[in-house]
Amino acid sequence: MEIEPTGPARFDVPLDVAKVQTAGRYNSGFIVVGVVLLAGSLAGLWAMLATGFGSWFTVILVGLFAVASLGLIVTSALRRRMLLLLVGRSASACTITDDGITLAGAPEIRWSDLEFVAVLNDRPRTNRLRSVPVFGWFGRLALKAGNGTILCELAVRDGEALQRRFADPAAARRVTLFGRWPDGTRRGVLPLLLDAVLSEASTQDVVRAVFDAASAHHVPVVLHESTFEHYKWKAPLLDPKWPTTTTGDG
Repeated sequence: MEIEPTGPARFDVPLDVAKVQTAGRYNSGFIVVGVVLLAGSLAGLWAMLATGFGSWFTVILVGLFAVASLGLIVTSALRRRMLLLLVGRSASACTITDDGITLAGAPEIRWSDLEFVAVLNDRPRTNRLRSVPVFGWFGRLALKAGNGTILCELAVRDGEALQRRFADPAAARRVTLFGRWPDGTRRGVLPLLLDAVLSEASTQDVVRAVFDAASAHHVPVVLHESTFEHYKWKAPLLDPKWPTTTTGDG
């Protein structure tokens, strides 16, 4: 998918209701399955250790299964938290104006408060994984659960200040904080899995609109198709202790 930073700078972005409902069902299902598998693994592990049944290899194997089950729960919970940034009580995922951007699950962020806007198009890698038998099957399930392939990250200069503006402390934790800068602030990032809850047209429209508005207010914007390049570009802009002298530009 090619995204050009041109388009409207003021509009409401509608949710894709069918996608939202599907993601909710699958994500909740993942959490339930993870809890059941974790409980079963821990019970089996306790039984083997208490009775001496099974070899150390079996114990380790069941232990790894328990860890994988816990990972499924944590991943699903984090994905749900990310989706709630765009899914609220209204039919709109976000509103973009000349002043800033207001997400369904977050207060307005003014363009002057942003450090950068970064978009990762993960579709090429995802499409490659689809051809792998086992990974492809799990990948398709993850996509249905809301694991989007177009990630838009809004980085604010003062993440703690943004957190304080949330009415709900639990919702405030959707802002990921990084290292503290000399001025005492900590950068914060709001990760938006756009195509998980937006139609294809809306996904492209919102990226164009955000890029346009951010660029007009001299906020760096960037589009990557490599996870490694994406992380390498943004890391020194978020964490002052990142071991590099380059800062990148939009």
